[in-house]
Amino acid sequence: AMGYEAFSIEGARPQLAALKGLERLALPPVRRPAGATKESESEGVPVIEFEGVSFRYPGRSRDVLQGLELRLEPGESVAIVGENGAGKTTLLKLLCGFHQPDAGRITADGVDLRDLDPAWWRRRLAIIFQDFVRFELSARDNVALADLDQPRLDADITAAAAGAGAEELVARLPGAWDTVLARAYRGGAELSGGEWQRIALARALYASRVGGRVLILDEPTASLDVMAETALFDQLLEHSRGLTAIVVSHRFSTVRRASRIVVLADGRVAEDGSHAELVALGGAYERLYRLQADRFRSGDSA
Repeated sequence: AMGYEAFSIEGARPQLAALKGLERLALPPVRRPAGATKESESEGVPVIEFEGVSFRYPGRSRDVLQGLELRLEPGESVAIVGENGAGKTTLLKLLCGFHQPDAGRITADGVDLRDLDPAWWRRRLAIIFQDFVRFELSARDNVALADLDQPRLDADITAAAAGAGAEELVARLPGAWDTVLARAYRGGAELSGGEWQRIALARALYASRVGGRVLILDEPTASLDVMAETALFDQLLEHSRGLTAIVVSHRFSTVRRASRIVVLADGRVAEDGSHAELVALGGAYERLYRLQADRFRSGDSA
């Protein structure tokens, strides 16, 4: 008699576990620090410091980051590189507050992120991760998720689309900005992987226009070819001028355009400098750069 019910209960266990995880991450309404207002959120790009930061994922036998020291100055464009498993995306997740360091601390203008209201801090960030969400919403809502009610909505989404190279894409949609990005809806449209990536990049740029002071890009152009990626990354840097831009990418055609490159190895900063400086150093960065250049010349540009 309990066969079907028992099967349903067993099948729901993973979903219930996921729900409990979401509840732990649930944030209250944004509470700004004393003296901060919504209007002032667009001011002040913070100095960010990782001070002796170590982190290990639950169930793992080793730290991903080990005593990492890193200072990010306002307005820098910084590329984070390293071999797979070096901790690049983990560093970004810690900065976003998705995890807390096991040792050390991360500060913004000298204040430990643990002491900041999480929702307020995340409004200071404009983020796109490589596994971004493809919302079955209109193109406008997909881009303007950071603030759907602000008075310069249309002007800012247009500017964000220009920065992400999404203007022509939106113009081709049957209902332009009102088009639902899913063919299951009347008048909806399906996008390719590269087109979705441009929409997601526009979402991050829009967030930077409505309060985000730190632009975080994790493999932002992986679905684009090398030539398109190079042109787009130059656009992104231009449209994020004045902000701190942090990018993780495996493609050195993108990485070399950043003003500063940080190489992670063994959970720490192994090298730190410009593209020219690190190539001249002849260390880990130069080895990775030459390896990819050789693969590209042989016809493999992945």
